[in-house]
Amino acid sequence: MLLEELAEKAGQCPEFDWDGYYRWLYSQLAGREVTDVSFWQCKSCLTVNVTYLPARYGKCRCCDLIHLPCDMGAE
Repeated sequence: MLLEELAEKAGQCPEFDWDGYYRWLYSQLAGREVTDVSFWQCKSCLTVNVTYLPARYGKCRCCDLIHLPCDMGAE
């Protein structure tokens, strides 16, 4: 019975549009249209950072190093 309910719920549309909400939230925080969000780790200080895409580069929030997209894992 529980398995049937889970399978039925998985086939339904989600109650909330979380992707839309986060696109709106990050657009408000960045002050511009954000199409995607990328998380990356600084290779110098190992801090986890967020980049609002489309962005040409990322800046570490801890050590202020500039990282290019190839350094952030988005090739």
